[in-house]
Amino acid sequence: MSQFSELLKEHINKKDITIKALAEKCGIDRTYLHKILKGERKVPNQAFVNNISLQLMLSAEDRSKLVELYNISEMGEDVYNRRRQVSKIIHDMANTNMEDADVLEFKTEVDIDTVPEISIYTDKRELRKNLQVLICSDVQKGSDIQVIAQPTDYLSSLLAATAEGSESVINHLFFFDNTAGNNIPDKYNLDIFPCICHLAQKHEKYEPLYYYESASAYYNSTNIMPNIIITNNFVIRTDGDYCEGVIYKSKPMVDFYMRQFYKLKSKCSKLLDHATDIFEYVYFWYDDKANFISMDFQPCTMLCLTEDIYDAHALLPAGAKEFIKEKLALGRKALLESKFMNLFSEKGLAEFMATGKIFELPRNAYTYPTLAERKIMLQIMISLCESGMADYRIIKDDNFAVSKNLCLNVSENTSLNVVARNNCFSDFSYMKINETSIIQAFWDYYKYFTETDAVCSHEETIAIMRSYL
Repeated sequence: MSQFSELLKEHINKKDITIKALAEKCGIDRTYLHKILKGERKVPNQAFVNNISLQLMLSAEDRSKLVELYNISEMGEDVYNRRRQVSKIIHDMANTNMEDADVLEFKTEVDIDTVPEISIYTDKRELRKNLQVLICSDVQKGSDIQVIAQPTDYLSSLLAATAEGSESVINHLFFFDNTAGNNIPDKYNLDIFPCICHLAQKHEKYEPLYYYESASAYYNSTNIMPNIIITNNFVIRTDGDYCEGVIYKSKPMVDFYMRQFYKLKSKCSKLLDHATDIFEYVYFWYDDKANFISMDFQPCTMLCLTEDIYDAHALLPAGAKEFIKEKLALGRKALLESKFMNLFSEKGLAEFMATGKIFELPRNAYTYPTLAERKIMLQIMISLCESGMADYRIIKDDNFAVSKNLCLNVSENTSLNVVARNNCFSDFSYMKINETSIIQAFWDYYKYFTETDAVCSHEETIAIMRSYL
């Protein structure tokens, strides 16, 4: 008997209702309900769970738990938990403001001659204070930062703060877990992914590189100082939580650890590509020819941006204007030759139709299309939907729709593209993620999500879009 069947049986007993009476209320056969309670028949769909919860007058909390157990029985616990994990990552990324700066309390100049050759720290606050001071000191003098350590929130905050405003490159080596079975990405990889994105959005010269390792083997090893940070003048080794550590100021030590760093780096793969502006972004994004799902606050306007509207509103130098036009044409061709689905919020559609603001572009890159032009663009979207050339779909739950500050695009088994925007839409961060387990996890989640009742059907979306003409 499944956990779903056990919990449903428990609720029925508490409500003191017979199986026959409940089956009649739900409009189903009594024998069928008996078999579900014995675990001999599968629950047909979530609508059945919603209906039986209504007839039993369950609280929102009890209904939510029953739906959860239904989903686990349908997907398996590992897949269910992974999809929940991706959903949380999307929520958290959407609510992260790329303008927020990490406060650095200890940023000061350091006289390197006064620093001991070896310093041992057993107090967390003292260690972290000196980490910040010494890394900042070397960064201010032009040093890059080399790191061998697993991503954590603290490490991301430390590196973002110490490199803030500098041109220093952060070379970060770490591993992704490779022990997941049945080609299902491991939970560990999704746990560390947000820490990487957080730093990558704040520092364009952050270069994460990965290799594969067993997470359980790594954390069960006898290495008591797994974290290494190297600058021009210092080698810093700490425990996993940055609570205890050793700082060396020694040229031979720095040279030795730099050699080890580059040996490991030669075995690593590049996790992501940065684009510094929209020109670079369209260059690497629209070259992908694969099934594609895009999720943003607004509908994607690229497919419906006519040449006349583009020429009338693009605020770009002549050469750049022609380059972008050419890449947009290639992008449209690539997407229309594959299966392209665009998920967006009705609020985003309403804002576009009311104002002409296009969130895909920096504010200084265009002037707003007129209402007549916006209607032409919307009609093209509808035509693409009706012809089956593109699949625009509205997300019913505006609480889930990605915020105005985030756009996520995933190509099947190819790449995950992340666009983060600041609140005034003057600065964009563009990243293309290349690691397979992360891409597969997001692709699997999006495919699942589009089949839930949280997303409008093809026909429902077209009807809503028509209402804005």
